[in-house]
Amino acid sequence: MLFWELTSLFSFLLIGYWHHRRDARRGARMALTVTGAGGLCLLAGVLVLGRIVGSYELDVVLASGDVIRAHALYPVALVLILLGAFTKSAQFPFHFWLPRAMAAPTPVSAYLHSATMVKLGVFLMARLWPVLSGTEQWFWLVGGAGAITLLLGGFIAMFQRDLKALLAYSTISHLGLITLLLGLHCPLAAVAAVFHVMNHATFKASLFMAAGIIDHETGTRDIRKLSGLMRLMPITGTLAIIASASMAGVPLLNGFLSKEMFFAETVFIQATPWVDFSLPLIATLAGIFSVAYSARFVFDVFFGAPCGNEVPKPPHEPPHWMRVPVELLVLICLVVGVAPAWSVGPMLAAAAAPVVGGVLPEYSLAVWHGFNLPLLMSFVALAGGAGLYLLQRRQRAAAACSARAACRPSCCCSWWWPWPVPSPRSSRRPRPPARASCCPSRRCSP
Repeated sequence: MLFWELTSLFSFLLIGYWHHRRDARRGARMALTVTGAGGLCLLAGVLVLGRIVGSYELDVVLASGDVIRAHALYPVALVLILLGAFTKSAQFPFHFWLPRAMAAPTPVSAYLHSATMVKLGVFLMARLWPVLSGTEQWFWLVGGAGAITLLLGGFIAMFQRDLKALLAYSTISHLGLITLLLGLHCPLAAVAAVFHVMNHATFKASLFMAAGIIDHETGTRDIRKLSGLMRLMPITGTLAIIASASMAGVPLLNGFLSKEMFFAETVFIQATPWVDFSLPLIATLAGIFSVAYSARFVFDVFFGAPCGNEVPKPPHEPPHWMRVPVELLVLICLVVGVAPAWSVGPMLAAAAAPVVGGVLPEYSLAVWHGFNLPLLMSFVALAGGAGLYLLQRRQRAAAACSARAACRPSCCCSWWWPWPVPSPRSSRRPRPPARASCCPSRRCSP
């Protein structure tokens, strides 16, 4: 518990690093308030667990799963512990603090808010999975919160205009995916959750650092002002494209492997007919959202006409040492995606064994498992996400044209008004600002 609270304190200090900025101070206070309140709930839940078991030793607690689940205080302990986990991992309805934490420097976002601190909640649920899972309460609370967070985060991410905000909401969505897997109470689902924790840390940290490089070299993170950076920053663009493809679940990358395992677990779950029908649909829809916001990160930023004077600084490649961490993480995405059993198999087995209680289920880390329903879901997600992105882009272009058309007549009338405008004090003197007040290029831009 001590180190749990230290992560909240350090996150508060790092989010408020630029303390002269109001958004940094507000984001730091919000993060500390939400995660601190969750920490108090977690402390209460741990005290209840200790009362049930009679010990606070983790080994004793992990060996007392049947006793805990059969006790009358189990629902109380479960709710309190889940409140601590949900607030730390930005699960619905406590997801709102993470996007505001993006006021922190980008290395902080890459480390704390994609790979470590926000994973503490799902780590806690995974560590206590042998003890608390296996009940209806666990399934509906954990699985329900994960499903809502998965869809909500992915949907909101598609409409963000700030690069780090897009990545923040995508992080919320992927944390929901991990939470949903842990809520299914299936050993294979728990292994898939651990695998996605590892994969998400690699591709999301690389994307956060790529966003930091773009901000550093262009002076902005506004997607509306960024375009055509592939011509000016080809190496950074290539790295960001590979990491985005991994986030979208493109084959031969590590994100595809864990996402296909997620699809398989939603297909082969055996619960109520309504759950059996809805979970694959939720998973596929979330995959479509993931492809759509990944495509926006790639095509709206790196392709199209060069941004030119739209950005505060002329874009160029960063120094080599600034790019090295991104290169190493992207290399991991490629190696794990091509040779998963050789590269990450032993590490995954060692990490997943404590989660499932020591005996691992049979699973296969392979790129190809034949033509099956999870593979079809992956292709549907890729095609649907590409179509959704194109539809969004067309709608944004139509809205921009409508805005220009709506403001053009007023600009023309103001510019071409040829006659004197009567003043209240004189019938013949024209008003001085009649022609100088027109500024169509700035006021009419969408």
